This record gives sequence, C-alpha cells and structure tokens, in this order.
Amino acid sequence: MSWRYYEKSTPKDVEDGIEAQSKRGDIGEQWWSRRFVDVVESYSKSTRITRGKRYARKGQVVELTVENGLVSASVQGSQSTPYDITIRGDALAEATWRELEQVMADRAVFAAQLLTEEMPADIEEVFEACDVSLFPETYSDMATTCSCPDSADPCKHLAAVFYILAERFDDDPFLIFRWRGRSRDTLLDRLQELRSVDGESAPETVTFEKGDDRPIGECFDGFWTAGESIEEVHIRSGTADVADATLRQLGQPPTGLGPVHETITEYYTEMADD
Repeated sequence: MSWRYYEKSTPKDVEDGIEAQSKRGDIGEQWWSRRFVDVVESYSKSTRITRGKRYARKGQVVELTVENGLVSASVQGSQSTPYDITIRGDALAEATWRELEQVMADRAVFAAQLLTEEMPADIEEVFEACDVSLFPETYSDMATTCSCPDSADPCKHLAAVFYILAERFDDDPFLIFRWRGRSRDTLLDRLQELRSVDGESAPETVTFEKGDDRPIGECFDGFWTAGESIEEVHIRSGTADVADATLRQLGQPPTGLGPVHETITEYYTEMADD
C-alpha cells in the first residue's frame, strides 16, 4: 500500500462510536492496562500506532466484544463498510485455571480483593507460580487479523482496537481473565467454593441426651438426687492464680483512694510470695 493512499484516505464519521476516554497523552490508566499497551507500543514504532490512537479518540471503533481467547471488533475507516478485527490470545486450559484458582484462594489477600472485584497488585505472581502469564508477553503471542487492505501488523485499525481494549481493561479488569478463558462469575464462584472448603472447620457440636421430661409434680421424690451423670461434672477449686484477684474483682477505688489501693495490692502480693 502506497503512502499516497494514506494521504487521501479520510475515515468516515461514526455515530455513537466507542471513543477513548483519554484525549491526550497515554491511553490506559491502571497498571494492568498499561502493561497491555506496552506490549503493542514496544513492538511497533510505526506511525500507524499514532494514527490508531487518533482513531480511538475520534470514536472510529464501532463495536468491541471480549470472549474466551478472542476479541472481536469493527472499525470504520475510509470505506463504506467497517473493517472486521480479531485479536486472539491463548485461553488457558481448565486444569491451569483450577490450579490458578487454588493459589488465589490460598492467599487470603488475593481472594478477598478479587471477591470484592478488585485487581490485586501482585496478581501476576499467581500466574508466574503456575508457569503462565496473565498478559501476552510479546506481540507475537497474539494472532491478529484486519479485513483492511493494509498488510502491516498492526495496522491503524488494529491499533485503535488495542487502545479501546486497554480502556475496557481499565474499567473492568475481569475482562482480562475473560480473554484468558475465565468469566467473572465462574472465577468468583470458584474462589468462594475453595475458600469455604479450605476455611477453618466448624466448632464441634455439643449434644445432650434427652433428660427426664416428666412434669415437675411427678419428680419430687428424686428432685434432690444428683443421678449417675454427676460423675461427669468436673469442678475446679482452689485459690486464684493471681495474687490480687479479689481486689481486681472489686474494680478501681473511688477517686482519692488510689494510693491506698496500691499499698494494699503490694501487701497482698508480699503475703502471696511468703
């Protein structure tokens, strides 16, 4: 495609397109969306990236959906029909997700933040512990297509979608998990399930045998009899382990008697030592 083509092409206006919230500077506010953008911008220094950013800010992205392992979008260019875009990333296997979920559940802070729909700052550590990555490590880890005639990858239409996708990740970090193969509901349900299974066991239930349920008027003959179960009652008797336990039970003395209270406490302590 010649440079002349780019000079003459002007994108058609889009009504109700998806406009980037950022109007200048970088796109992507949160660390996870910036990590994603860095993968794209570090791969290509082409002017197509800059033009793609302008497309994103102008609202040329018509629609965008995120599914397991697939981002689908359409971008309005200079032609009458929008171009179709796909960005594929490897969705993690079910066994890998179960391993990840167990690691997340084992770390109380991670589980608590995710269950309140927050992205933990060290979430990448969980993925590294399972020998996988949360984000594509390089641009070549993604398979991209655009129906436009430009053979460059990324073209400006793809670049526009990357920027809008980054802002979607800003607004909803669970879309990253969705792209990697786990929906928000499935992930949260699994974490709740694992946390309840791995949590502390419930306290042992104390049961009592049913006693004599006769009316009290029929029990006068044995009312004062302890019965055989008295042997199961254990009573600990003896002096208190704390020398001034009685004084402590009486509480603080009235105002002005503090010195007297201290003197008596010292006296009782000396008697206990003797």
